Amino acid sequence: MKSQVPNLIDTQEIFIANKNDILSQWLSYGPPQKILQLHDIDRDYFLQEYASGVFDYFMGVISGDVKIGNCPIMQDLLSYLKNREISADELFEICSHFRRSMIDFSYDKDLDSKEMANEISYIFDKNFRGILKYYTDTIFQKLIDARLEADKASQAKEYFLSNMSHEIRTPLNAILGFVNLLIDEDVSKKHRTYLDIILNSGENLLSIINDILDFSKLRSGEFTIEPKIFSLHDEISHTMELFVASANVKDITITSFIDPHIPKELYADALRIKQILSNFLSNAIKFTPNGGHISVEAACHHGILKLSVTDSGIGIAEEDIENIFTAFAQAQHSQQKNCDGTGLGLSICHQLARHMNGSVHAKSIVGNGSEFWVEMPVDAHSELCPIYEDVTAFKTLKIAIISKESKNRYKEESFLRYADVFGMNTEIIDSIDKEFDIALFVEEDVDREFISKAINSDKKFIAMVSKPNDEYDKYDNITSISFPLYCSKIRDTFNELLNPDSYSPHQHEVSTKFIGHILVAEDNEANQELIKILLQKYGLTYDLAENGYEAVELYKLNNYDMILMDEQMPVMDGNEAVNKIAEYEIKRGLRHTPVSALTANVIKGAKERGLLSGFDSFLGKPIILKELERVFALYLKINSAQEAVKEKVKNFQSSISGLDAQKLKDELMLNEDELLMLLNLFIKKMKKQIPELKTAIEAKDYKKIALNAHSIKGSSGNFRIEFLQNSASEMENMAKSKNSEYNYMKVFEKIRERVQEINIS
Repeated sequence: MKSQVPNLIDTQEIFIANKNDILSQWLSYGPPQKILQLHDIDRDYFLQEYASGVFDYFMGVISGDVKIGNCPIMQDLLSYLKNREISADELFEICSHFRRSMIDFSYDKDLDSKEMANEISYIFDKNFRGILKYYTDTIFQKLIDARLEADKASQAKEYFLSNMSHEIRTPLNAILGFVNLLIDEDVSKKHRTYLDIILNSGENLLSIINDILDFSKLRSGEFTIEPKIFSLHDEISHTMELFVASANVKDITITSFIDPHIPKELYADALRIKQILSNFLSNAIKFTPNGGHISVEAACHHGILKLSVTDSGIGIAEEDIENIFTAFAQAQHSQQKNCDGTGLGLSICHQLARHMNGSVHAKSIVGNGSEFWVEMPVDAHSELCPIYEDVTAFKTLKIAIISKESKNRYKEESFLRYADVFGMNTEIIDSIDKEFDIALFVEEDVDREFISKAINSDKKFIAMVSKPNDEYDKYDNITSISFPLYCSKIRDTFNELLNPDSYSPHQHEVSTKFIGHILVAEDNEANQELIKILLQKYGLTYDLAENGYEAVELYKLNNYDMILMDEQMPVMDGNEAVNKIAEYEIKRGLRHTPVSALTANVIKGAKERGLLSGFDSFLGKPIILKELERVFALYLKINSAQEAVKEKVKNFQSSISGLDAQKLKDELMLNEDELLMLLNLFIKKMKKQIPELKTAIEAKDYKKIALNAHSIKGSSGNFRIEFLQNSASEMENMAKSKNSEYNYMKVFEKIRERVQEINIS
């Protein structure tokens, strides 16, 4: 080596003495500067950590202390830069300018520049060309291959999830549709309770279908927490009711104490909290023997929510507790080995809690049961809990608990804990002959003679029962309340007993509490009328546009507080219209007007794509009043002068085949005239749409098939006609993929027949 670089050896000390100047010159050239800036690489950090090492290596090769080609610093440099997505050419450009800085320095110092330049180039060529090309090409090719594989895996996963979701939703939609029909029939209290449980279970399952692979999402980092305002009282009570039936099979009683002091509205991810509670309850029922007891408790202090489930089950050994939240781990107790389960539930709970900045815990004694609990921070959106206030009328009553010595004392305690917080005047008695206004008793603790005496008494009674039943419905002075007890159930039971003629727990109310002028872009006439009615209910004024072009022109002429924009419209779609409105705002320096998308596209990712297209929020079809009000609350001013408008829904006797009219009236708060008007518009729209769809199918015009099917899907979805909605959705998807094997005409005939069946008597 010395024979090839004699000039460098003679002047090496000069180069070393001027190291800082050479390195500074290196990174002052334009190309290296731009590359570092483009990839957000700090110049000083690069200089200190890598450039200095490259210089030292170069000098080591000259002196013979370092073997040529043995350059660990280059490997470190590539390892650092590979995640910055720097190409091989960019890396070579950076290193080439190091050679230039050395050569320029030799000229500046009047060294033997021609020979010096040749020697510098010789060492550079021997080292950097081969090394850089080898490392960069290899590393980046591996990155490209890995990315392609990841993309393929992601596409396969998305395809699998989409198909699996569809397969599960199809039978569930049928189940829920018939349950809703049954709920509107004249059924007993017991059967209504059963139907409510089925409905809640189905809706809960629908809400988490897209999260079936939560565990893989959590492990891959794709999982996100979506906090929102919710009622913890409602969510916990609904979740507990889902498990009552399976607990009853094993004669297990679920009791609860959801602290009435917990604010009415909290801000957190309600779905994930319910998921954790569901896992805890499922395990508790699984590992608790027949005749056992499970207790659910919730409290919130200083912004920390604690939610626990305690059971009287078989317990867990101390050595198993440590690994109980590990994936696929299950306790090794012989009884537990016989229980079904993937072993993922508690691991998912652990990771869900961690994503919400919380933690899960467990304690247990073999043979004496277990307690699982989660603690996490939550924000109180409202400090008041109206359920707590609603029971103040009961404070003047004398409430008696007819207690017998038995193993069911914990059931009495379940009510007494609530009564204590409510400030009720309670007393434990042992005889029906004592003075009281209302007496509660555990049904299992009394005999038929006691029941007969209570029925024939002029006093009022509440039977605490393990399973819902209608045994007491025929009596005016006695009713029942089933476990688990919670605030709203206690309130409703007391009101039902005291005011049977005037009280209804299912009264609906809507507040016309918003102020604003709304631009509505919607091409479907029936949907236009529906939105107009809803806006009027909230005291809002509006302008209507039938396509995106009209919406943009109206926006330029008027001032709006908010825009409701359908995504798919003729002439100009919603996405293009939103972009043109945004461009107009920027050009004129106008304040931004929030735009909410209206769409029947509920496929996962549609919401995210809509938000990226410029929409501020997302409303799915069918329109849910609660979601519409949530969006209004985000962008519109509240009209505090308006009082809440309460309206009891009249008994709707019109027979509409294929339509759950009462549910539609309840959810959208429509009266009969409004519903009939909307239905007439819907039928008119369908009579026009059906021939157009047939023509498109006969012409094999996939684009028009998809557009017509999409319109039918949106309209029928708004009226909750699930068969039409599902059939049209399926046809739309097939047309979009230009599936020539799909029997479009067969599905069309089913749609046409169902539309013809719809009638208003």
